[in-house]
Amino acid sequence: MPFDVFLFSYAFLGPLHYLTELQWLKNKNFFLEKSDVGVFIFFAVLIAALLFLPFLNIYLFRADIFSGIILSIFFIFCSYLLFVLKNRTSKLLLGILILFVGLLYFFKPNLIILLGLFIPTLIHVYVFTTFFMISGYFKAPDSFGLINIMLLLSVPFVIYFLPVENLVFSGINAEKIFNSTGFKIINDQLVFFFGKNISKTNVVLKAQIFIAFAYTYHYLNWFAKTSVIGWAKSLELKKMIFVLGIWILSIALYLYNYQTGLTVLFVLSMIHVLAEFPLNALSVKTIFQKIISKK
Repeated sequence: MPFDVFLFSYAFLGPLHYLTELQWLKNKNFFLEKSDVGVFIFFAVLIAALLFLPFLNIYLFRADIFSGIILSIFFIFCSYLLFVLKNRTSKLLLGILILFVGLLYFFKPNLIILLGLFIPTLIHVYVFTTFFMISGYFKAPDSFGLINIMLLLSVPFVIYFLPVENLVFSGINAEKIFNSTGFKIINDQLVFFFGKNISKTNVVLKAQIFIAFAYTYHYLNWFAKTSVIGWAKSLELKKMIFVLGIWILSIALYLYNYQTGLTVLFVLSMIHVLAEFPLNALSVKTIFQKIISKK
């Protein structure tokens, strides 16, 4: 821990999560109107392919900012497809939000870069997972569910304030593999924001403990909800064989060379992040509606 845990979770649990969730979302029409699904899939695949270019070091002009802008605009677009009526006022609102993202490019480019880094990573696996759990609690209040949410929200504070770095026993090889991936940038950014009052070594470890926890919890939370969400019912025998076959091949790639596995599965990983945007937006809407209704 924590580098070994992250590498294991991302390679072994990640691909199975992508494949099963994509199948479930497809059966749910990605929580969109049927008429919007084709447009949504087209743009999701296109964006995943475009984001693959900077991942391969074929750098576009300011690729880091490009990623942030395109992900932010696509999330706004998904929210628009999900909730907003296609009238003049709603189109104006969509234009204003996109203009706001554009203005960030000129006045707060660092914020755009952070959105590009964190939306498909920690925001996806931790923030949106939390929103999903909270929206589920609002729909069906349950004391056990509330305890889970409180525990999930408390973990970052436990990691930050307690000497959890004493639990670390990752091997040097695992840290080297991690540093060769793009996830090192995520760790660096967390260190930059939250490491001012902690020694450099400790905060790097604490940041990685949180990253490992967030990803592992995100995957296990999905697999634990087969009965609650009913995603397992969407897997017929042929589809299950196909999913297991791709999963085994992906594990073989990671075992052969971790960077190779990461590269080959990048588009699948990104498509699953983008495919979840409407569900994320729906969770946010449910939470805000519940909060507003109580006022």
